[in-house]
Amino acid sequence: MNIHNTRFFLLIFVLLLSACAQPAQALPPTTTLPPPTETSTPPIETPTETPTEVTAETPTEIPVVTDPTLFGALSKSEINPLASRIHEAIFIKVMDDFITSGNVIEYQIITSEVFPSSDGTLIAEIYYNVRTADPAWLADGGTQAADNWVQNKCNRFDFVNTETEFQLKNRRMCN
Repeated sequence: MNIHNTRFFLLIFVLLLSACAQPAQALPPTTTLPPPTETSTPPIETPTETPTEVTAETPTEIPVVTDPTLFGALSKSEINPLASRIHEAIFIKVMDDFITSGNVIEYQIITSEVFPSSDGTLIAEIYYNVRTADPAWLADGGTQAADNWVQNKCNRFDFVNTETEFQLKNRRMCN
């Protein structure tokens, strides 16, 4: 498959995904409350406990724990679970985020497939080219080409299907 066919396929795929997307539901208008009326003031209570001073050592927020093995995910409400190439849709979402953040200039998916592993789980394998000025993209395979392209990269992921989303986890080089 040449590059023009790949681009055409991706364009059609994105158009089909956007056509299948559910429109956002409008929120019902909120009612405004009338201005408060003056009432009698409640009795003043004397506090029985001394307040605790918040210092830099006192945590004010519960830290969000993220899964370091997670490459990307799509909720099942974002994509039709019966659609093919869900693994590519997740990969495209993550790579588009890399473009937005400036880590990647552009990318091309060459080919991909999902197959069962020996333990019964699913493996997604994606071959792609990426154009970037970041040399870290060469660390896990690929060949440096002209104009900052890293060609023939291949990554494998565990393709996980949870109750709420599809995930690509445990990014690693292909064998």
